[in-house]
Amino acid sequence: MAEENERISYEPWVSWHKITGEIISGPAPFQLHQSKNTDQGSLTSKSVPKVYRHSRPKMHKMLSDQLERIGIIVEHGKQVLEYYEDAHSGKAGVILQNGLKLEADLVIAADGVGGKSSRITLGHEVRAEPIGYSIYRASYPLNETLCDSIINEKLPVMENGMPSSQIWLGRSADEITWYLTYPDEGQSKESWTHWVEPETVLKTTAKITGWPVYANRLIQATPKGRIHDFKLMWREPQPCWTSAGGRVVQIGDAAHTFHPSSGQGATQGMEDAASIAACLHMAGKENIPWATRVHNKLRFERVSCLQLLGVVNQELRQRSVNAQPSQTKPVGLLGAWIWEHDPEQYAIENYEKAMKNLTDGCPFQNNNTPRGYNYRPWSLDELLKDKEMGNEIVLEGDWE
Repeated sequence: MAEENERISYEPWVSWHKITGEIISGPAPFQLHQSKNTDQGSLTSKSVPKVYRHSRPKMHKMLSDQLERIGIIVEHGKQVLEYYEDAHSGKAGVILQNGLKLEADLVIAADGVGGKSSRITLGHEVRAEPIGYSIYRASYPLNETLCDSIINEKLPVMENGMPSSQIWLGRSADEITWYLTYPDEGQSKESWTHWVEPETVLKTTAKITGWPVYANRLIQATPKGRIHDFKLMWREPQPCWTSAGGRVVQIGDAAHTFHPSSGQGATQGMEDAASIAACLHMAGKENIPWATRVHNKLRFERVSCLQLLGVVNQELRQRSVNAQPSQTKPVGLLGAWIWEHDPEQYAIENYEKAMKNLTDGCPFQNNNTPRGYNYRPWSLDELLKDKEMGNEIVLEGDWE
């Protein structure tokens, strides 16, 4: 799988553009922020890892191929209607749409934002709130646009052979991917099956002052049935991801919904997977309920910080869109505390300490959050009220 990952990924070179298409800076390799030694102010000696960019379908296939190699069976079309657990028997399970029950020692609910698992972890479904925006997204083979010389001129492959991503439009080595976030006027849906035609998107771009013709040509070149229109919704941070008996645990979007501006949804789902696996390994089969609770303890504050960061980054980017031409490129915080973190090792090193905190009340403080930040609960309603009053979000500690 590691070999396949190297084959299908590429190094992202990024250029920043105004909404008119005018270039601000780049293209240049995407750079991660290195962490600093707080005592001396110097960069850490930890090497900056390679930044991978993937076509999501290719990455999904890479993962499914690996599952097949190691004998894990993935079944499709098995819609889950209900989760349950039996503390007496030490089992949990799901009831499928066809009435069939599937039972195991542990159920990991990775059923996304529209799943049913919150009913067993929280006792109710998590209410979704619109954030005021929707997003058009499309991806299709590069050969669909090769005949358009203007698109090829504006979206070139670089002289060094590297594909480039324009932060407003992007192109990889063998496919075109574009997205457009726009103010929601009630026509979109929170659905993975809501598709629109290019003409619908062109009605949106017609309202954008200075929108260039070549961007519309790219949209028009998108094949029919390939533009996904998704209503962006928000769900408040949920501290509890486990059922009462600890035999059902949520991961990914089911546990923590991310604002798209955070760029952390898939990443944190993978961190969850590494963490829960390590906790199960540390606990052993006889202590599965404690493994899920410790996992929840180790992960919630970190994920909540990243959810907050998504909201902050959206504000930074929106401020950038409205900025004067002389101002710099759009920014977003992506500090070393995010990419330096090893969730597997963190779980191994902190499992016993977190366990004692849960069982005996012994002191325990997570350190997988921004340096110098003391976690405190927050809600989107509070942030929106502050925004209405003209108050900026203040991030204490080192988030950069």
